[in-house]
Amino acid sequence: MYILDDKHLEKAQEIVLSARKKRSCKVCYDRGYIGINQQNMVVICHKCVDAEKATEEWRKYVLANEDLKEHYDEFFEEEDGDSPEEEK
Repeated sequence: MYILDDKHLEKAQEIVLSARKKRSCKVCYDRGYIGINQQNMVVICHKCVDAEKATEEWRKYVLANEDLKEHYDEFFEEEDGDSPEEEK
């Protein structure tokens, strides 16, 4: 199991904060995430965060970092692979 480094966790928290839709949230106490899972990744707040925007920003960050790219490449390849089939 891959555990995310703390430096990448900090970036993930920044990405989630930038993708928030509401100013005030009682679910996540205005953090943008509910907690951190066993893999050291943020659990996005479903109430106040635009998940699509956060995922897209995370995807850009992953593609820019080689050490993350090797661990998350399969996750993003599936999305890229599905797109051309949908267009046909």
